[in-house]
Parts: sequence; structure tokens; C-alpha cells
Amino acid sequence: MATASTAALGAVALPSALAAFAPRTLPQAAADVDVITHIPIGAPVAPPLSADYVGVTFGNAATKPARVRFIANGTQSEWHHLAPSSHCPDTHPVGLSTDLLLIPDGCSSVEVAHDDPSTQPSAVAINGRVRSLTGVPNSTTRFLSIPVVTRSGWGAQTPAGGNTWRRSFRRPQMITVHHSATALWSSPAATVRAIYRYHATTLGWGDVGYHLLIDPAGTIYAGRDTGNDQSPVFRQPPSGNGTAELVTAGHAYALNGGNIGICLLGDFSTSRPSRAAQTSLIRVLAALCAALGFDPTATVNYTEPDTGARYRVPIIAQHRDLNDTSCPGAGATAAFAALRSTVAARMSAVTAGLDAGLNEESGIDQITLAE
Repeated sequence: MATASTAALGAVALPSALAAFAPRTLPQAAADVDVITHIPIGAPVAPPLSADYVGVTFGNAATKPARVRFIANGTQSEWHHLAPSSHCPDTHPVGLSTDLLLIPDGCSSVEVAHDDPSTQPSAVAINGRVRSLTGVPNSTTRFLSIPVVTRSGWGAQTPAGGNTWRRSFRRPQMITVHHSATALWSSPAATVRAIYRYHATTLGWGDVGYHLLIDPAGTIYAGRDTGNDQSPVFRQPPSGNGTAELVTAGHAYALNGGNIGICLLGDFSTSRPSRAAQTSLIRVLAALCAALGFDPTATVNYTEPDTGARYRVPIIAQHRDLNDTSCPGAGATAAFAALRSTVAARMSAVTAGLDAGLNEESGIDQITLAE
């Protein structure tokens, strides 16, 4: 997902006259209400008590970034720039939304600005919390022998207007890696829910735009609904006979059909993903490539199934290979060529019956992680 980083841009001392709002005291257990709140543009306001993230949408496609700054613990941040995103379904034009930005702890004021009123900018605050997920049946499933938290396991809820994104299935052709371009809230699952609510309700898609999401601890979450909570990504688990059916998602504009979208949770504009996140990414990429007969180091003549447009792209692509964006961030990009080679090495090790864990760790060390 993002055309620009949402990494913190530093902070400046706040004159006492600007400290107009008291810091929020967050509820101990936020109820499943008021998860999306509109906030005005052009003036500082106190953020809603239950808000975790802020995002900006546009009535007309925007090309200029929105700007957001906070007052937190008596200090005013500099502006964070949120550029219009190409993380979107093919049916939704590029430039109608930004990615989300985490509201910092102790925040007493949030201010959103945009220089082009003709785009009809609108800001929203979103939380990812739920009352409780205890007792959820089948909260994890095995996806290509890898544990994945199911949609019911992380708390996906059908939008009030219903899931209006009709499922369609296509032959898988490639895989694209993204970053969420925002820091995580205290619970990674809450970050997944916030992204889901933003995509499904605020942006009107009806569902989340990614197939899989990976948090810094390496936990993998199921994304786009396939109609079967125990079968992420595909209508049915791939059988290796070339008949896999991939549910179409919305993560790389104009190249979504047949394209598996995997999102690393976090902002990797400068830092690299954690070792655990990269380990899970390598595992799932290797498993997908093996199941689908992909060469992880090769390129492919991708054909968009609905328009017939053709593109020469890497089989394992970065979002920046497909759209005008910096996603998945310079930190992740620095390791990407080595990551493809490591996926190939893992596949060879598994085929040879070697210890997959040792080979995987050896390959990761070659990427020279800087956490």
C-alpha cells in the first residue's frame, strides 16, 4: 500500500498557549462502537477517545499529499505527509485515499490539512478495538502447512451495509509485497481490524484489500474473504494441478486480478522488517511458489484478466514495481533481491528434504537484517 512514508518527522517544543486540549485517557476496554469518526480539516481538534489511527479520503482524485500533525505530551510534531495511495481495487480510482497514520500516545490534538479543496478532502479517525474475541472457534487454520489467523480469529466484521465487494476468482500469476506504511497500535490484531474497517467501510470497498498480513512477531493474518474462513487466499487450497482459484483483492491498482497481495504491518521507509516478519514472509512466499509452480527469481508476462493489458513484472514483486509508489519502503527494498534468492533456496532445501528451519535462518542471515 503507499506513495509516501508516514514515519515520524520529528517534534518541536510546544508553546504553552497551544496546549489547548488535555491528553486523552483511553478506555480500558473500548466497546465495539464509534469505530469510525469524521474529524474536521484545517484546524486542530481533540481526537476521539477511542481513535487509534487517522486517514484522509478525497471526493475527487488527489495528487498532492495531505498533512497531519499532533500535539502529544505537550509537544507538537512536525507535519506527517500522507500521499494518495494506489492500494485499491481496480474499480476504485487511484488517489481517493491515503494510508492510515497512528495517533501517538498522550495525543491531545490532531490537525489535518490539504492544499487543494477541489479534491474535497475528508479526515477520519478509526479504532481497531473490539469488546472481546474470547471463545472464537477455529481462530487459526493451516495454510499450505503454515499457521494463519482466520478472519474470525482477528475479528473481521461485516460492514453495516453488508459486504458489497462481490467475490471473483482468477488464475494466480504473481505475488506482490507491501507495507502498511504506518506504525502498529499496541495490538497487531487491532491494526489489522483498523485497516479492514478503513478499507471496508470508510473507503466503501466492502472488505480488506490484502490477501495476507504479517505482523512484526511473524504472525500471519488472513485478509480478503474467500467465502471459506478455513481457506485464506484461494477458493480451495491449491492442489498443485494448475487449477488454483485466487480471490481478487485490491492492493495494486490495475494489476489486482491474479495477483496475491501480502502486507507487512509497519512502516519500512527507513528501517527493515523484523527478523520474525521476514521469516514468515519467506516461509509463505516459498510455500506459495511451490504450490503454484512459480520461480521466485523469475519475471512473468502478467495479463490482467479483465482488460487484457500485459506487463512484464517479477513473479515476486514489490508494489513499487507496479504502481507509482515507494511501497514497501526503502528499508524493505534494500533486502528484496536477497529475499527472492532466499525463497528459492528454501524451496530447494524443502525439496531436498533438508532441515527447512536451518536453511531458512541461514538465508535470512544473508539478507543482513537491520531491525
